[in-house]
Amino acid sequence: MDMLKGKGAVVTGATSGIGKAIATAFIQAGASVLLCDLNEKALDDASRELGDRAVGRITNVSDETQVESALRAAQETFGSLDIVVNCAGFGAITPLTELTADKWNAVQAVTLGGVFFGVKHGARLMIEQGRPGVIINISSVNGRQPGEGQAAYCAAKAGVDMLTRCGALELGSRGIRVVGIAPGLVETPLTRKELEDPAMRDLFLGVIPMNRAVAAEEIAAAAVFLASDNARSINGDTIAIDGGSLTRGYPALLTGAKGHN
Repeated sequence: MDMLKGKGAVVTGATSGIGKAIATAFIQAGASVLLCDLNEKALDDASRELGDRAVGRITNVSDETQVESALRAAQETFGSLDIVVNCAGFGAITPLTELTADKWNAVQAVTLGGVFFGVKHGARLMIEQGRPGVIINISSVNGRQPGEGQAAYCAAKAGVDMLTRCGALELGSRGIRVVGIAPGLVETPLTRKELEDPAMRDLFLGVIPMNRAVAAEEIAAAAVFLASDNARSINGDTIAIDGGSLTRGYPALLTGAKGHN
């Protein structure tokens, strides 16, 4: 499969979970990928595993200078910057009234700010090189659906969805598409602990009509399609890959968990 042959890509949060699945799928589709993450050992391991077309770079996505430098490094290394995937992000399950300013700011800085920097500087470089590109923002069903104890994360992901729409509006005429993917429950190292708790797993699966979690590889397959010319008219939309959970409601992670005790 050579849907992305010869493309230069950047994936943030690329050493585990959804980010690593996307980087892996991109390389299998023919692209070269700059893997961005904070964990040096994980970067080394992932780069070695993915082969010669994978390059690791320590990057704190909440630092604009580091994001810009990483994107420029990819352009210089691969000869062009064709795809940017803004995947890095995190949240915290904390009641709204107990959410500290520091935790709020940390979530916004990475989960929303990192996407903003990726869109801004990815687009600048694509315009500078005169070669159209695609920017993919990894959002969440929580961009549309509130979750108990997730005020910071939900607000950040709602912001990601709007950045995607604004980016598509402003950059489409320059040949740059900005699209999003909103995963539902995905089995990753970040969610494994919760899903190993039978009560928590029941809460999540109870709101998914398909009664199963999404595989990271399913998100990656969608990212390959969106980055390819097969999706050349998809711009500004955020596609939910959630087993249908948006048809119901988000699990009650605070009051629901207590009810299972």
